[in-house]
Amino acid sequence: MVLRHRLDTLRRQAGAATAEPGSTRDGGATTLQERLARMRVGHGNQTTAAPSSGDPIALAHALGAEVVAPGVLRVDHDLAHGERHGATRVPGPEAHLAFPGMPQLPLTAAGFLDTETSGLAGGTGTIAFNVGLLRRRDDRWQARQYLLTGFRGEAPMLDALAEDLQGLEAVVTYNGGSFDLPLLRDRYRLNGVSTPPLPQRHVDLLHPVRRLFARRWPDCRLATAEARLLGMQRDNDLLGSAVPGVWFDWVHRGHGHLLDDVLRHNRLDIVSLLALAPQIGDVAACPWEWSADSRGAAVAWLRAGDEGHALECLQRGRDLDAAGRLELARLLRRQRRLDEAVAIWQALAREGDTRGAEHLAKFYEHVQRDPVAARRWADSLPSGPDKERRLARLRGRGASGANLSLEFGTPARRR
Repeated sequence: MVLRHRLDTLRRQAGAATAEPGSTRDGGATTLQERLARMRVGHGNQTTAAPSSGDPIALAHALGAEVVAPGVLRVDHDLAHGERHGATRVPGPEAHLAFPGMPQLPLTAAGFLDTETSGLAGGTGTIAFNVGLLRRRDDRWQARQYLLTGFRGEAPMLDALAEDLQGLEAVVTYNGGSFDLPLLRDRYRLNGVSTPPLPQRHVDLLHPVRRLFARRWPDCRLATAEARLLGMQRDNDLLGSAVPGVWFDWVHRGHGHLLDDVLRHNRLDIVSLLALAPQIGDVAACPWEWSADSRGAAVAWLRAGDEGHALECLQRGRDLDAAGRLELARLLRRQRRLDEAVAIWQALAREGDTRGAEHLAKFYEHVQRDPVAARRWADSLPSGPDKERRLARLRGRGASGANLSLEFGTPARRR
């Protein structure tokens, strides 16, 4: 049952008329005491005005939220042990985020953060009216969400968030480096906090997802990662572009019947961050099992100093592009597996990729010291100063132009 219907039912059970948009708030009650008194009718059950009344207390009751300060509501949601999230389960406390090039991070030391804002462009006129933070508390994962019911609640919300962030080594986001964290830093500073109390370490999961899937997926939005890696489809989810309008509908007109959808949208975001964090490391370790970009994974392993794992990714990768095959040949050559490297260059040259021919010309000239074979490949290069210099040098080393033809498939000759 949607929030509006649930509230109407509660009001009817209490013997109160359903409030209509634009009606006097809380049936004419003008003080907080009167509104609270009207909530305590009918067999001792509490009820509330419909969210269309613009009453924050009624809204808190409807959302199952706590009023923590004027203008701020808080909703806590505990995740059950092994709770399903799409086709996966919420990871246990032993799980880690381990992506090549990043220091290993226990998930229990991280906070998973997402914001819903009054605008999508950022800037000092944009505020985060909903902040969700998922972290480990005692023996459970807890999703804590703050919701502003008015602008005056921003400062106390930021104070409460600062307390929740204490003790965390890192914060994990999705595109938070470009949006969420700069926005929060600005809001803290505008509220007089010169040093925003955010953890120094930040892990933005969008970047490893792009490295692994930008050339495989149509886009790398969080919803796409959820569907492809977690097996999760959001049913009847509120579009992110609609979120600011829902909040302004509450602020300006007192209509809050869609704010529960905003909280659900935000909560799904942060639970997905928790589920994706260890999954990303699994993909990087075995990209061929996830139809990921093996070249992207190999680059990450190379930057982490693990050439062996990079080589395995490239060798076991499916449908390597030309750049990936060239990188594989480079690593094979470094391991003195020359025949395998030459075979890759020759295959590329056969396909018309002049980079393969260029590598072969260099290889036969500088490694094999075979100017005749080097001349064969140099002749196939595009015209230009580099080609002319190479040919002149090879002629000086005794490579004649007579009877030269390209020979594919000839193994490298070791000296």
